Order: sequence, then structure tokens, then C-alpha cells
Amino acid sequence: MTCNVFINFDGNCRAAVTFYASVFKLQLPDFMTYGSAPDGANPQDAERILYATLPIAGGNMMFSDCLSGFPHNIGNNIAVVIGLDDKEEITRIYNELSEDGAIHMPLGQTFFSELFAMVTDKFGITWQISRNS
Repeated sequence: MTCNVFINFDGNCRAAVTFYASVFKLQLPDFMTYGSAPDGANPQDAERILYATLPIAGGNMMFSDCLSGFPHNIGNNIAVVIGLDDKEEITRIYNELSEDGAIHMPLGQTFFSELFAMVTDKFGITWQISRNS
């Protein structure tokens, strides 16, 4: 099992990641934009960052811009990311975190993971649960 952090920005992800890479003396990562995703994106979001990652302090910090119109609030724009191999354990954790919480993406297959879900638990913490590849 792995545990990482995912931070969302409102259009300034590239600048933030460039800053963090400089602070931690890391090479700039590849930036995947919404426009380069298999499903494409609305023209207004095409250049926004869908995904970038930096290896910081033994973990992976992951970064993304929110889609236009998605509520972005500084302070609750961070998600805990859990990576697991066991499908049954993924399902159990998803079900328990979802109880009395909010499901943002139901557990299912995506272009980047065989199983993925995003929920906010009853305490207001957002979790991304993914099957390790």
C-alpha cells in the first residue's frame, strides 16, 4: 500500500510545480494537459494541467488543475491518495470511506487505472483510491 498527496490548483498548476521543482532541486516533470487526454477536453481546459508528479521526501506529490467551473477552495484542494494491489481491499476501503460521505467518482475503470474512485469522507477529507499498476 502507498499513501501520497494530490493537490489541485485553479489554472496555476504549471507555475506551482515549476516552483516546487526549484525549491526541492528537482527536474521539471512531464505535464499532461486535459487536451492531451484520450477523451480530450473543453477548449477552455485544453491547456490546464491534468497530471504532473514530483518525488518529494520519499513520496509522490501529484498535481492537477481543476476543470473550469469546478469549485476550487484553497485549503480543501488536497486529496490523500491510496494505492493498493488487492481489488477486494480497494472495494472495502471505498465502501467504508463513502459511507455518510460524498462520491465524486464511483469505483470503476479509467484510462489511467484499472480501478479508481474519489470520495470525500464524512469528516470532509477527500480520498483518491487506485489500483497500483
